[in-house]
Amino acid sequence: MENIFALIGSMFIFFVIGGLVLYVLSSLGLMKIAQSKGIENSWLAWIPFANLYIMGKIVGPFKLIIDISKPEVVLPILVLCSVIPLIGFLCSIAGMILYYGVLYNIYSQYKQKSAQTMLILSILLFFMSPIYLFNIGQEVSGN
Repeated sequence: MENIFALIGSMFIFFVIGGLVLYVLSSLGLMKIAQSKGIENSWLAWIPFANLYIMGKIVGPFKLIIDISKPEVVLPILVLCSVIPLIGFLCSIAGMILYYGVLYNIYSQYKQKSAQTMLILSILLFFMSPIYLFNIGQEVSGN
């Protein structure tokens, strides 16, 4: 029984540390991309939900089934509304579609030739998008 608890504890620590590393990579990448585009308050990339605002500002208006004129507003609202009973399910689906649309647009701006592959890998392997955002942030900042 002690071995099972040790294994569960080890896995918990691994996932917490891994999650923190991915969060730092994503936040740092988004902040550097936002700084390179001259977006004010790029430090918001470090704050949950506010980082969705930064992602929307990086992309700007775009077309995804419909015209999204303010993705920096719509994306955080959809994600926050996903916890509301009844409409939350629809908001979470719409938020996920918009999130991946925004992510694809960021990839397209900086990695045109591999944007589709990057998006597919980001969908299938959740840990890839923070790595991609970090790499793009490093490239635009010259590091």
